[in-house]
Amino acid sequence: MGEGERFQLGTVGALTPSVVSSVSIVICNKALMSSLHFVFATTLTSWHLLVTFCSLHLALKMRFFEHKPFEQKAVVGFGILNGISIGLLNLSLGFNSVGFYQMTKLVIIPCTVLL
Repeated sequence: MGEGERFQLGTVGALTPSVVSSVSIVICNKALMSSLHFVFATTLTSWHLLVTFCSLHLALKMRFFEHKPFEQKAVVGFGILNGISIGLLNLSLGFNSVGFYQMTKLVIIPCTVLL
């Protein structure tokens, strides 16, 4: 296996769980909001961010990646924008269909990158 093939396999191996978990979260959130009438989108956002933090902390301890220094102001700003984005997406999911939600999500990505 060449270097290029290993890179592509690693990229696919990293992106697949991300896509699967993202779709699973959307389906679970919609089920909670529509079937069980769970109206606390902010609580869902908090739970998702907590699980993400714990998962990344565990991955760091297991040495899946190494800690690198960063500019704290930029990371805090990005974290705040990311949290607001997730909260608004969960709110959108509560009021709209999954298809409309996915389209909104796709539009928000370039806006977040521009910010």
